[in-house]
Amino acid sequence: MPPADRVFEARQTALTAAVALHGPVRLLPGVGRETTVAASRLAVRRTADVFAAYLLGTTRIHLIRGLVVDEATGVPADPTEGETMQLNTGQKVRYTADTEDAAGYDTVETVEWSTNEPTVVTLNISEDTRSCEVVSGAPGSAVLKASIPSLGLEVTEAIDVVPAGTATIKLVAGPVEDETPEAPAPSEEQ
Repeated sequence: MPPADRVFEARQTALTAAVALHGPVRLLPGVGRETTVAASRLAVRRTADVFAAYLLGTTRIHLIRGLVVDEATGVPADPTEGETMQLNTGQKVRYTADTEDAAGYDTVETVEWSTNEPTVVTLNISEDTRSCEVVSGAPGSAVLKASIPSLGLEVTEAIDVVPAGTATIKLVAGPVEDETPEAPAPSEEQ
């Protein structure tokens, strides 16, 4: 069954179960009909979200990056910015895999960690597989991957390792300027 059909079926099952759980809407004395119906719909939707999350299990995985630290001393290094993580040789960083269900609740799954370049980064995976320490190796580029193959979920992060003491240059775009100067406005004295 395609993933979209699986999600639709789970949502439909969850909504049916939530309606059955909450039962028919009962109007209360002194409370307006619209207010009661709106509160009932909200309660059914929230219950359906919880049921769907249970039925679907983990639907998202993302990485949380820790501080970059010196491998020998554990002293934090200056943070890098941008899409690609940059480590100097002799540094390490810890990543944590955050998994959630469809409603945003945390789930517990076994995460598989890998890299396409084991000479560039070495992986020290925690016993519970929820986190992974990435240790710099030879200079180069690597891709860190955290995945849950049974669910078809994966997330990656590019990591560059540069020799310690190497200067890097970051280009920052300035404001956009027009190449041609504006023509002076015509004077009103004409």
